[in-house]
Amino acid sequence: MSDVTRPDRAVALGLGISVILTTFVVWVVNALIYTARWDFIAFHPERAARQSPTISRAISDPRIGEPFADWMAICAPALLVGVTLLVLGILADLRSRIGHDTKTFGWFARMGGFLVILQAMASVGMVVLSHFRFPDHHFGHMMGSYLFFFSQALVVFGGQVISNAFSRLPEKDQVLLPVMVAIRRKYIWVPVILAVVYLSCFVLKDVDLGAINKPLFVVYVSTEPLLISSFLFYVLSFVPDCLAIVLRYVRGSSVTAA
Repeated sequence: MSDVTRPDRAVALGLGISVILTTFVVWVVNALIYTARWDFIAFHPERAARQSPTISRAISDPRIGEPFADWMAICAPALLVGVTLLVLGILADLRSRIGHDTKTFGWFARMGGFLVILQAMASVGMVVLSHFRFPDHHFGHMMGSYLFFFSQALVVFGGQVISNAFSRLPEKDQVLLPVMVAIRRKYIWVPVILAVVYLSCFVLKDVDLGAINKPLFVVYVSTEPLLISSFLFYVLSFVPDCLAIVLRYVRGSSVTAA
């Protein structure tokens, strides 16, 4: 194995940490957003019977909201670190492959930096929305929610632009696994469709539509956690790409030792 295609130890270590952090965050946050609603329904069955609770409404109960906020204070920076290490690791591996092609590398580096900034904004939104809760901090909570949803949506969009761009590089410069690029190209429609449904319901839920309003609101609150999950699982889709780079380092080390 040549030095060009074999990542160094720092890259492999960083990507390994990224895999651990992003996997941890994705599963913890998914557990939190679904159990928050279930717990609220268990604690307030009469209120839930009148109107299905959103995640925002669910965490307004301190018994749910306070541990939710504590976990978000852990998960938000962990996700930022995980995404940052992912971007840096992939860029480093790309650099070792394309050599002095500074134009190509510069484009990927700028896009990667933009992605990290967006993830930082989304992570801030996660902390803000979880620490500023209804009924006392309505404005702060909504600002945090908007910051998270729009920034994380742009992270997914930016990630897809980068993923597609990698597929257009020569075969020798391929960093991402072609099969994962193909999967993401199809999977991207999941958050897109959920986002359209969610935003449509968000707008229409305050319009007087008669008997349609109640089922519409159920669709709205049900789509909310699904949309968040789709964002997070998109980030998780880069784990096989990271593991492939780490495996190349491990195999290279074995060959060198032999």
